[in-house]
Amino acid sequence: MRLDALAPVIETERLRLRGRTLDDFAFFVSMWADPAVTRHIGGTPRSEEDTWTKFLRMIGHWAALGFGYWVVEEKDTGRAVGEAGFGRFKRVIEPSLHDAPEMGWALAPAAQGRGYATEAVRAAIAWGDGFFDAARLSCIIGKDNAASVRVAEKVGFARSGLARYHDEDVLLFYRDRAGANGQSR
Repeated sequence: MRLDALAPVIETERLRLRGRTLDDFAFFVSMWADPAVTRHIGGTPRSEEDTWTKFLRMIGHWAALGFGYWVVEEKDTGRAVGEAGFGRFKRVIEPSLHDAPEMGWALAPAAQGRGYATEAVRAAIAWGDGFFDAARLSCIIGKDNAASVRVAEKVGFARSGLARYHDEDVLLFYRDRAGANGQSR
C-alpha cells in the first residue's frame, strides 16, 4: 500500500493537503530542526531520530484511526510547507482533553505569515466535521505563540483556560460544532 493513500487529498485555493510519503522525511527533518518552528512547540529543535518517530506516528494515526496529519504543500510549486491535522496523542495533561480530537499545525518559517495555516486548518476542520462523531475539537497552544492563537480564533476555537503539559502552562482551546451546546462555529 502507498503511504500517501492512507489520507484523503484536500485542495484549497493555494494548498494541497495530502498523505505522507517517505520522500517527505527530509523536509520534516529540516522543519523540526529549525528553532523558529520548535520555539513554541516543545521549545527544542528535534533530532533526526525524534523526527522519524513523529513521522511514523503521523502515518500510524491514519492507519490505525482513519485520521491524522496531512502534509501541507503549495499547489503551484508542489513544495511541502508544513503539516496540519488531527491527533489522539493520549497526552498526560491537566485538565484532560477527554479524548476530544486534537487539532494541530506547524509551518516552515518560509511559509509563515502568508495565511497558509488558517487556510489549511479550515480545510482540515471541514473534513473533520464530516468525519468525527465528536461534537468538540481541542487544541493546545504555547502561551507565547500569538500567531497560532490568531489562527485558532479565526477558525472558531475559543480559549478555555490554561492546561498543564510537561510541567509547562499551555493555552487550551475548544471548538464546538454547530448544534453542540447550542453554539455555532
